[in-house]
Amino acid sequence: MRDPNAVPLPQRNAVKSLVSEENADRKAMYKEIAVANGQPKWEGQIQSVFAQRWVAKAPAGWWYEDSSGWKKK
Repeated sequence: MRDPNAVPLPQRNAVKSLVSEENADRKAMYKEIAVANGQPKWEGQIQSVFAQRWVAKAPAGWWYEDSSGWKKK
């Protein structure tokens, strides 16, 4: 969630929870892909590849977060 203040306070915790669940699901997916390929240590690399591809395919104006913070494509 790029700007928590953009979400009305009554819904903010629900949105934070959804984001947390989505992140956990993605992490589990990266782990399963690594395990399915017989390379459990590749989890971080797989995550990086997915992130790079999502950013590359995203339309102009799309926001994404990397290690240095939020950026607009």
